[in-house]
Amino acid sequence: MTINIKDIDSSLSELNIAIRDHYNWANKCLRLNLLGGEPDKEINDPHSHQHCRFSRWLGQRLQGVSLDQELILLIDKHHTAMHDAARALMLSILARQVSEESLNHYNEAQQKFIASIDQYKEYLFSYRNLYDALTGLPLRHLMYQEFPLIRARCARAERNLYLLIMDIDRFKTINDTWGHNAGDDVLRNVAAILKEATRNEERIYRFGGEEFIMLLEATSREQAAQAGQRICQHLASHPVSVDDQTIRVTATGGLTLVSADDSLHSAIGRADKAMYYGKNTGRNRCILALSDEEMVTLE
Repeated sequence: MTINIKDIDSSLSELNIAIRDHYNWANKCLRLNLLGGEPDKEINDPHSHQHCRFSRWLGQRLQGVSLDQELILLIDKHHTAMHDAARALMLSILARQVSEESLNHYNEAQQKFIASIDQYKEYLFSYRNLYDALTGLPLRHLMYQEFPLIRARCARAERNLYLLIMDIDRFKTINDTWGHNAGDDVLRNVAAILKEATRNEERIYRFGGEEFIMLLEATSREQAAQAGQRICQHLASHPVSVDDQTIRVTATGGLTLVSADDSLHSAIGRADKAMYYGKNTGRNRCILALSDEEMVTLE
């Protein structure tokens, strides 16, 4: 499962709410201990860890396969252990058999749970830094991390993985004519247009400069070719505004299949050759590289 910058911010917000609810739960345990009363299923049920708000957040994050799965599993482990320790402590209090050992066990479980959350929050903040501040798109560094997951997902689903590189045509002319601030505006607009053109099984990254790179899942070469054409044409048909003027921005794309024995580096190199072939034969087109030498212009 891949996530975007909005998912990260949403996850941080939901995590903070879940943490707050956990502290409310811990306060409820304290009130029961000090003021008496009957503990409910959130405290004394053997599966109490499944009844709290935090468990719902965990359930959402445990779906699918993602880069953060090991950290989520660690939180889940310590969350369950903390609930088990709290239940044991509560039962010992009700039986008037509280020991220093049970108190220390709960405190240790609580600290490990909190530490696992802090570790995950640090991960989310570092993950967020792998997104481009200008366009909001994930950067190439994140693509290198996500590539094995996406490749494995394609293999499980018996789908092919294609790689598409797109380079904005005559971007230097835009900078020379309107200035670098206008160039930044164009990059932001192009990123939004390309993102709008992509589907759930198509992951877009900012590769660097005026280049963008996408990982496309397809059942056939024809479907991949249609995706490459669709994305290039979508950009060409959506003009952008620069200094109150509307200009047509196009890009040239290089598309290639990522074969089973391909490295990401070799696939990028082949797609790059296809893209430059497109630049040299007219721009505003998508070229499919069947090999390092065989290029097909998609019409």
